[in-house]
Amino acid sequence: MYCAIILGADKTTVSVATGHVEYHPLYLTIGNLRNAARRGHHNGVIPIGFLAIPKGGRQYDDSNKFRIFKKQLYHESIAAILRPLKDAMEKPVIKMCPDGYYRRVIYDLGAFIADYPEQVLLLGIVQGWCFRCTARGDNLDGPGGPRTRKWVCTVLQEYGGDGTVLWDNFGIDDDVLPFTHQFPQADIHEMLTPDILHQIVKGCFKDMLVEWIWDYLAETEDKQRVKEIMDEIDRRLSLTPAFPGLRHFPEGRRFKQWTGDDSKALMKILLPAVEPFVPPELTACLGAFLDFCYLVRQNEFTEDTMTKIQAAIDRFHFLRQIFVTHNVHKHFSILRMHAMSHYPALILEFGAPNGVCSSITESRHITAVKKPWRRSSRFNALSQMLLTNQRQDKMAAKRMELVARGLLPPAWRAVDRFEEGKEDEGGIDDIRMLGVVDLAKKRGTMTILLQVTDQGLTKIFV
Repeated sequence: MYCAIILGADKTTVSVATGHVEYHPLYLTIGNLRNAARRGHHNGVIPIGFLAIPKGGRQYDDSNKFRIFKKQLYHESIAAILRPLKDAMEKPVIKMCPDGYYRRVIYDLGAFIADYPEQVLLLGIVQGWCFRCTARGDNLDGPGGPRTRKWVCTVLQEYGGDGTVLWDNFGIDDDVLPFTHQFPQADIHEMLTPDILHQIVKGCFKDMLVEWIWDYLAETEDKQRVKEIMDEIDRRLSLTPAFPGLRHFPEGRRFKQWTGDDSKALMKILLPAVEPFVPPELTACLGAFLDFCYLVRQNEFTEDTMTKIQAAIDRFHFLRQIFVTHNVHKHFSILRMHAMSHYPALILEFGAPNGVCSSITESRHITAVKKPWRRSSRFNALSQMLLTNQRQDKMAAKRMELVARGLLPPAWRAVDRFEEGKEDEGGIDDIRMLGVVDLAKKRGTMTILLQVTDQGLTKIFV
């Protein structure tokens, strides 16, 4: 049996309002699980280590040696954590599966879930270059082939020792050797997964297209008229009718601390809100992008779906020229927007993107890092957090055993296939809870309203 190891790493801050306490957990899951199991809070994704975060004095802020040391420590730490699996990557081992049968299992490094800063650290590339292809950082829509381990090794053999050429012409940081070089048949360039949350939802939609719409209005209308239009758009957003699946924005977009869920909710209602105030070309451009978003967030893909995704990408690339025509943006050599062109190939390699999205690690931070930290004494909290995680895992395992024996009811419901296809990427919190409503106590005096129709009079008796 082939067992693909899926890793995930993401730095997170646990302190609230003040302080700068952060941790860098490393997570592990396997490709044999369904997307719903990885996305839910069912221990489908487990923390296997906390990576070191080296910090030095101000004298090391611009130190190239300290920068190289931090990157090398990062890769060596991951390699040390995974080293016990190395032999099982070359020779199958006998393991007992959840169904109780023993099988010969061979492990392999299949995927790595990471946002872009983490991808730069993993690949050893220059900030601003694509993690997937060799297109230049200043011309991402230009020609470029696949970025693979073989290609990198060929370039290093040809230009090894000339760091300037590697940095400027190929976007390679030759000071770092990825941890995958220590494992058989592993290529970090082919392991990195698509990131819907940061590339599409927050990146292209919230930070670019939404802001570009306001910039377009500023370029085509006078200042006072722009304010009136934006107020009208906010009013339209606030009038969203109550309906399952639709988010209500009481003040429109005028609030801070936007989350991924807020952006996904805005996707559903923004198009009809802005349609009367922008030209048809811009409306069609936004519609093409939203078509792409909803297509790649599905759980199942067919040949027809892949054709629609590519058509949506081509249509968006053609229609987005309106932003250049009206001086909203000078070019489209933007990394997050460029990543859209790689999604068809990434879907063929990794399956549904919402099963390997960074929202999985973001969600796991809550139960594996933030809540255990809040339970700790805040002093040398890491050891206390590890103990809390161990206890939680043992309690979860014991509960599963009791549920299997029929001594406890299941704490979750089976995911309906129709509902599963409609879920957004991110953690699924489907734990059943008993709702209890306590009404405020008041005097036992009964108030009776009697309407007396005689002579058209109304009397109230208490």
